Amino acid sequence: MRKRSVGINLRVTPEEKRRMAAAARRCGLSLSEYLRQRAVGYEPRWHPPERLFEALAVLDRLADRLPDQTVQVCRAAADEIRDCLLETI
Repeated sequence: MRKRSVGINLRVTPEEKRRMAAAARRCGLSLSEYLRQRAVGYEPRWHPPERLFEALAVLDRLADRLPDQTVQVCRAAADEIRDCLLETI
């Protein structure tokens, strides 16, 4: 049985909704859950995006193979890492 049965309607601008939805995504929450938590005084914490973990995995693979790497392969890996990190911020 669903606990939450009462709705609250709130009017916002499209820009406000976009900002709220982005904040909820950064915290790994639905917009409704994010707003519920904020309304009762809790400030949800940011969760790193999956792309950040992908970038770290690339770094680990690079470190494991580094003695065998050529300059071109290192440069390509560095570019991939840079792209991943830029997408996260």
